[in-house]
Amino acid sequence: MSVLIIDDNPEVRLSAVYLLEDHGYAVLEADAPECAKQLLSVKPIQLILLDMNFSRDTTSGEERLAFLRWLNIHYPDRAVICLTGWSSVNLAVEAMQLGACDFIEKPWQNESLLASILDQFKLMSKQKDNASKSVSEPHTDAPYQWQSQCMKALEQQLQKVAPTNATILLTGPSGVGKSHIAQSVHQLSARRTGPWVSVNMGSLSSSLFESEMFGHVKGAFTDAKSAREGRFTMARQGTLFLDEIGTLDISLQAKLLRVLESGEYERVGSSVTEQTDIRLICASNIDFDQAMAQAAFRTDLFYRINTFSFSVPRFYERRDDILPFAQYMLAVHAQRYGLPTKSLAECAKTKLRQYTWPGNVREVSHVMERALLLSEHPVIKATDCQLRLVDPQLEHNVNEAKTLADIEKSHIVFILNQCDGHIGDAAQRLGLTKSSLYRRIEKYGLKEHG
Repeated sequence: MSVLIIDDNPEVRLSAVYLLEDHGYAVLEADAPECAKQLLSVKPIQLILLDMNFSRDTTSGEERLAFLRWLNIHYPDRAVICLTGWSSVNLAVEAMQLGACDFIEKPWQNESLLASILDQFKLMSKQKDNASKSVSEPHTDAPYQWQSQCMKALEQQLQKVAPTNATILLTGPSGVGKSHIAQSVHQLSARRTGPWVSVNMGSLSSSLFESEMFGHVKGAFTDAKSAREGRFTMARQGTLFLDEIGTLDISLQAKLLRVLESGEYERVGSSVTEQTDIRLICASNIDFDQAMAQAAFRTDLFYRINTFSFSVPRFYERRDDILPFAQYMLAVHAQRYGLPTKSLAECAKTKLRQYTWPGNVREVSHVMERALLLSEHPVIKATDCQLRLVDPQLEHNVNEAKTLADIEKSHIVFILNQCDGHIGDAAQRLGLTKSSLYRRIEKYGLKEHG
């Protein structure tokens, strides 16, 4: 079991090496993401410990977030645990949105770090053991039917537009399910029998953009040993989905705009003009008004891609969907791994309802998959969900309390949820006797949890 630690502090790396090697792990070290990329290309690394507080980095974590984006594209199966100081909780939230599995506060407690690493290796082992069950197993579950009014309203609007050939732009935070919504539009369109082609625009380099999008002929450049179809050709008579279009370099936007305006393109190395025949759907999490004001996104391209624009709300805003969708994802993952599904205990339901889901739909899927595979209980408990991030919403609620009593009540509720309603554990963490805690529960009219 191999672990890579990325930290620019050699003393921190050495401390981790001693700890992990004593527990049987093979440990590699990197002092920067660029070094880590080289190691990943030649070593069979399974798990990465990524420090989010490089002392020499002045970009507020952007270097590490960029590394996570790169990792999602090139090594999406690698587990990542972030190491971060208390002041970087928001940075950790962004990292979780980009696929990090967990985060540990620095200086870490050895037991907590080892437990988190062991959980990730258990999860990877179960995924590997059950992979053969899911390879040939078709997904027979019906798509989830949204319960919240905001999503029902969005679906009604999309159903009106889907049968047309109009271009659609989906906006909203990362992880809200824009790609799944785009696929549902394709299935409702007149092109549903045609191909569905998805492109992550953030992963395209300037040198490969034209070859990837328009294709090339044999011998067009040094490594072009055979002809290749581009995405516009692959999507002919179907739907082309351009995800993360807001990340496309400004120099490449003009090339894309020319094709969208003229409906024509040429493969790299060819003088033959080909016609486009696609339905275009785009998605992005950027603020287009701000991007255009800063000349980071072309105004003419924006108006070309947003014939119809729809904003997808954050998952926490879909209150009526939190528990039904969590249960749905448990069933989906149970079918995927050939396991019986599990229900949610009341303590888990309480915790899921109160959490603000910074990673949105993607985080729900990840949390439920992990809970299903790691839980030793017949039902999913709150501790199985491992929602250990400091919840910005809960923190905000505490800070906004107007009286001392409000603060005490909010903190008691928070600790009870953290302890799954166990009065003894909660009383110990609060520094109270059990009888004192019971009196406060009665005083504030709180329901016991668990």
